[in-house]
Amino acid sequence: MGHFDSIKRDPWMVEQHYRASTHEKEQEFADPDTQALLAGPAEHRHHYRGLSRDWAHMALELAIQRYSGGEPMELVEAYVDYAFAQFARHFSAYPAASEQLRPWVADDYRLALWLLSLAVLCGYPERVGQLLGWLNQADERSPDLLLHRLFQRLGKAYPGTSLLHPEPYATLLESLDLRGPAQQDALMRYLGQWYAEAHGCYWHERHARARGDHLGYWAFEAALVAFLWSVQGDALQSAPQFYPKALVDRAHYRRLGKQFRDPETARREDAPGWPSGTPCPWPGHYTCVERALGEQVFMHQVPFPEIDGQVVHWRLSRTF
Repeated sequence: MGHFDSIKRDPWMVEQHYRASTHEKEQEFADPDTQALLAGPAEHRHHYRGLSRDWAHMALELAIQRYSGGEPMELVEAYVDYAFAQFARHFSAYPAASEQLRPWVADDYRLALWLLSLAVLCGYPERVGQLLGWLNQADERSPDLLLHRLFQRLGKAYPGTSLLHPEPYATLLESLDLRGPAQQDALMRYLGQWYAEAHGCYWHERHARARGDHLGYWAFEAALVAFLWSVQGDALQSAPQFYPKALVDRAHYRRLGKQFRDPETARREDAPGWPSGTPCPWPGHYTCVERALGEQVFMHQVPFPEIDGQVVHWRLSRTF
């Protein structure tokens, strides 16, 4: 086994094709003539709308290929940031609603989920708000329950009471309301059906085509849910090849959860501390704000004690 085959993350990635495809994209982005066209006067930009959109999509494809090819995560994150910069440039140059992402269209919906997932897992919280501006929310077909729940978890508002695309996302949506082994099982079911139900996507079966521009197959949205909802379990550690485990591991390593805390965690962690006599609001390990006493265990509703007859404050450091 060669070095490339030992580090690649997508089992269908072929080194020769990977090198050729990524090199071609890099050459496109370095072309000064194309750069000049896209940075040209506003009155001429309508001629290059398609080129501008293609550049943004190509930048995202390149980032995904870099991940699939086993590149270091620091480099992958840089390519993801570049892709976001290209989308930001495009949507800024073409702000009309007709250019925005259309959630009722399956490919645009999937693109929105990918961008949201990569913004979180690569540590770019400011991109979450940007993405909201790239979605066409004015159209009556836009509201979607899965997007609503995901943005809500990130402290953003997106409308939706029903699911636009039950296939394949119904199982993923179901997983948000489960906990423990049941939540892990739902994610595993989603991963098990994900590729088969993506048969209409432009990149489906691309690894078998002669053109050699395979991106890699990744259910980024499953990783997003696993990370934001803190889904635990041995099965996800050896999940099917469509689960981008390295992204989740990297996000945990960088402690990105602190940037994307759920409201209950934020409330607990940001509290200045509860004074002596207050019933413990959450079972766990607490530290005294005024005294260096180390961690103390308090159970729910047990009053916080005074120290040496003095009222002190207790702050939650970690739950059980």
